[in-house]
Amino acid sequence: MIKIRYCPRVHSNFPVVFTSERCVGEGIVVNVSVPGCAIQSRSRIPPGSYLKMRMLVPDTSSPLHVGLAKVRWSEGRRFGVEFIRMPGGDQVRLGRLVKTKVHFESPSPSRRWRGAQCSGGRRPC
Repeated sequence: MIKIRYCPRVHSNFPVVFTSERCVGEGIVVNVSVPGCAIQSRSRIPPGSYLKMRMLVPDTSSPLHVGLAKVRWSEGRRFGVEFIRMPGGDQVRLGRLVKTKVHFESPSPSRRWRGAQCSGGRRPC
C-alpha cells in the first residue's frame, strides 16, 4: 500500500536534541514537514517511543520545541517522528519555514544551542 503524504517535506540538515523516558540523544533532522520529521542519530530509537525535542532551525536564535512526538518508524540509525504537541508559536514558525522552503542548513555552533539541550538527568541513548 502506498501512503500519500498530505504535507510537503523539506530537505534539511540541522541539529536536534531529544529525550525519552529513559535517555537523552542528539541527531540531525534530515527532512521536515509540518506534521513530523526524519532524524539521523547514533541512537537507535524504537517505533512507539515518545520523545520531547528541541530543534535548532536557522530562522531565529531560539530552538523549536516539540513537547511530545511519537516515533512512527525506525530503520537502523534513522527514524521518523510525528509531532503530537508543539507550542502554537513554534507550529507557526515551522509552517512558515516549510512553506517558503527555507534551506535548512546547520547553523554554526553557538551559545543558543547549549540552552536547547534537554537532559533532565537522563542517560545518553
